[in-house]
Amino acid sequence: MKLYVGNLPYEATELELREVFAPFEPLVDFHYPVDKMTGAYRGFAFITLADRDTGEEAIRSLDGTDFGGRSLRVSEAEDRRKGPPVRQKREDREVPQGHGRPVERKRYKGI
Repeated sequence: MKLYVGNLPYEATELELREVFAPFEPLVDFHYPVDKMTGAYRGFAFITLADRDTGEEAIRSLDGTDFGGRSLRVSEAEDRRKGPPVRQKREDREVPQGHGRPVERKRYKGI
């Protein structure tokens, strides 16, 4: 079962978080995202446990508990990967009211 763990303190380390979930081992997968620009942790993690019973026990035991001065949010992770976002072609987009007149585009030769 994959869990979402939110409201983590930004200074919490991966080792500290793994210690919190040690009673529910084995941890099948552990993902603690890092901000690309700053390199700091983003305040949430995804943890996959071996089975559903262990995951439900982790949710009951840890949701709302204090961790580093913050109340943990532990729940079942939702699958948000339903495919790539669908982009509309420019000519298929709806034009706002009053902006329907065609725009003449000029092409310039390269220098």
